[in-house]
Amino acid sequence: MLLAVLPSRQGGPPAGDEAIRSILRSLRRQLIEHQQAPRSDPGLLCFWRCAAIDLAMSAGSAQTRFVCVFNRKRDFYQVPLALQEAGLLEALVTDFYAPDPPPRWLPGFLASRSTDGLPRAKTVSHWPSLILQYGAEALRLPMGRVFARVDRMLGDAAGWLARRRGQALYCYHQHIPEQIDPGTALIIFVFHPLAEYESAIMAADGARFAEAAGPAQRRCAELAKLDLRIDWSRAAGVVCASGCTARSVLADGCPPERITIVPYGLPASEHIAKIAARESSASAQFLFVGQGVQRKGLHHLIRAWQQWQAQSPSDARLTIVSYLYEQDIADLITHPGITLLGYQSREELEAHYARADVFVLPSMLEGFGLVYLEALAKGCHVIGTVETGLPDLELDAEAVTLVGPGDIDGLAQALASAAGTCAAGGFNRASIVDQAALWSEERFRRSIADHAQRILGGFNPGTPPTG
Repeated sequence: MLLAVLPSRQGGPPAGDEAIRSILRSLRRQLIEHQQAPRSDPGLLCFWRCAAIDLAMSAGSAQTRFVCVFNRKRDFYQVPLALQEAGLLEALVTDFYAPDPPPRWLPGFLASRSTDGLPRAKTVSHWPSLILQYGAEALRLPMGRVFARVDRMLGDAAGWLARRRGQALYCYHQHIPEQIDPGTALIIFVFHPLAEYESAIMAADGARFAEAAGPAQRRCAELAKLDLRIDWSRAAGVVCASGCTARSVLADGCPPERITIVPYGLPASEHIAKIAARESSASAQFLFVGQGVQRKGLHHLIRAWQQWQAQSPSDARLTIVSYLYEQDIADLITHPGITLLGYQSREELEAHYARADVFVLPSMLEGFGLVYLEALAKGCHVIGTVETGLPDLELDAEAVTLVGPGDIDGLAQALASAAGTCAAGGFNRASIVDQAALWSEERFRRSIADHAQRILGGFNPGTPPTG
């Protein structure tokens, strides 16, 4: 059925926006044909139902629930699940949500689009946005403009549904509808620092470090394409997953009283690690897991490591696990104590965490950085920066060391200090695991639901929102 809405490849696929319009025109023709076809014809029934968002409308004018919206399976559905558990979810609008159980013919990447506790009856699968995305991928189109179009389509669908049902909106920040009734309560969830904020940081780093100049230029060019303007005055509340993200929202003009920081959490299954006592050793084991790109600060780590080892040589080891890295950054590696690995299976990653004393990821900025919590749950001491979600977790010095992003001297000192602790008997891994266990998905969902309830309870269309 996907092929039915793809433009012909004869003469080559159309490029850019014209290709997107071609896919949408094809889809529109299919919908019109189905509208005229007998209703017993199942061929395009799913397209027609979703294009029309054919759902039973609820009665009543009081805003007691939210229409939530995002693309794909953002945050593993934790926000709409939080609303559902609290009786606050009207519907989730997304590109596709799988039935339970999924049919055998459904591709795996779509069959995984669901979560326990969020029934399909509470979701709206917006098929035009799904078809546009994967049709564009099949044609190998640049996806930046495609995602921007999909974001608008989903946002407008959610806005339409909220108006029809007289309910509030809970929008991830790319999916805010163009038209929102003045009396509609709106919560905006911002999961990553905004583009202008990130671009300024990347550009400054690129000017400082030669190996980051090319990556910075490419990243800033990508960010410049994100034409996202948010009217923060419309929001009754704004939720950010970290202080770093909140600072970017403040810099964009959002009133501070409307911002609430709600850190992410880990699934309960991540908090069952049994920590074995480690023998004292002069050979400290450090681990980096993440993309080897400028934003993750890998070039800062390599520079700091080699500076430390040049000043105080040791047999400490740094293992870098990165399935994707900038070659200019990887070329910095000269020290024999650094091992660069590519993709690792889940079992291999577990083994790396078990061997590591210290997890180090000196990101220049993160929307949160869930990998930090994953490392803490394995009992690793974590070295990270203040421009992440780490400061929001309120962990003690046994669990975390914070440095400034791009602070090579400070990072080198943190590495040396951690190695000294390892030589003196090591970190208290059980204590680190206990601190990580305080930050669970359940806690995140409770905080999301409590905030949403406060917004609805205090919302008055005639007064400015207070967050």
